[in-house]
Amino acid sequence: MSWFREKIFGMLVLLGSALPVSDMLAQADEFATWNRIKVDYRLVREWSVAGYVEYRSMDNLKQSDRWGASLMLNCKPLSWLNIEGGYELHYRQKGGDWSFRHRYKLSAQGNIVCGNWKFSLRERFQRTTSGGVAGNDLRSRLRSSYVLKQWINPYFSIELFQPLGGNAFFTVQRLRYRPGIIWRFSESYSIDMFYCRQYETKRCQNIFGVELGMKF
Repeated sequence: MSWFREKIFGMLVLLGSALPVSDMLAQADEFATWNRIKVDYRLVREWSVAGYVEYRSMDNLKQSDRWGASLMLNCKPLSWLNIEGGYELHYRQKGGDWSFRHRYKLSAQGNIVCGNWKFSLRERFQRTTSGGVAGNDLRSRLRSSYVLKQWINPYFSIELFQPLGGNAFFTVQRLRYRPGIIWRFSESYSIDMFYCRQYETKRCQNIFGVELGMKF
């Protein structure tokens, strides 16, 4: 697990160096919403499949950003390790035109539990294609959550997007801060309500989101 702690430290160093840069690059604020319905189905003890549909708004809630759907296969080979891979389809608006975008994802997540606290680090490689143009990114997410009660879990996460290829690596293309809270109504149903502050090169967004989760 030493590599896990070293990776967390490395991400914090990169985050610290990225903070002032992100503030300077962000040019304008806008409000947006993310809404998702997610379903998890356990196949056997270590394997499960997950799918979701999603809608996002943008431009201070005036326009639709995208519709999305995803199908993922999850494996838990060790008690502290999750591996996930799958496909995501977007139907999105860009410059007033609608088009499809395809995304392929592969990620690994390590988890540490300390009493009521849970810490996780997820590394996700994604390849996105649209209109014949492809791009690769590495997404690093550090997250902490606290089991306040059996049915309520506040959390906070930080996520960095780093483009891959050429001299782009070790530059932060996108940065997200996301505090939220998960209410579990039962073993099968939950709702995640969150706020996300996202910094990008040309804009920064204040995002409010709701995710309905179902597990079977």
